[in-house]
Formats: sequence, C-alpha cells, structure tokens
Amino acid sequence: MEPALRGSVEKIIDINIDEESLRKKYQILRLYKEQGVIGSVESALFGAVWNNVITALVDVKARARQEISESEMEEFRRIFASRALEIRSKISEISNL
Repeated sequence: MEPALRGSVEKIIDINIDEESLRKKYQILRLYKEQGVIGSVESALFGAVWNNVITALVDVKARARQEISESEMEEFRRIFASRALEIRSKISEISNL
C-alpha cells in the first residue's frame, strides 16, 4: 500500500473514532437497540467504523480506476487490527457517558 493511501486509511479511522462522530452514531444505534433491531450498540458501532473505513478505501481505489490488490487488502487488515483495541476503547468510552 502506498504511504499516502496508508495515511488516508489511518486518518479515516481517526475521523470515525472522533468522540462527536461516535456519539451521534451511538445515539442512533441505541434507538435501534431499543426497538429490537440490533442486539448490541457497541458491536454495531464497531461494524459501522469498519464499514466507513473500507468504503473509503474502495472509493479511493475506484476513483483511481484501480483494484485493491491482495497485498493492499492484507495491509488494510493489519492496520485495522492494530487499531481495533483503540476503536473498541473509544466506543466503550462513549457508551459509558
């Protein structure tokens, strides 16, 4: 993965785990939990962060008219895995407010 693309992935994670961003999503997902639509707000929020980041990666590659290579996808997995505990921690902080 190119350094610029790697930096973009990291930045998108940062944007998605911003306290205000997480709080807004948490409030919406809490309503779905109360309606019985989802089982866990925290898990849904983690999935939303993952989805936003992978979608941004796909968008960048699509705009460049390039496919995501296996090595880029593997690096994405490593980046996300290395930040997973941080993401989970931020989500836990929001859910405890």
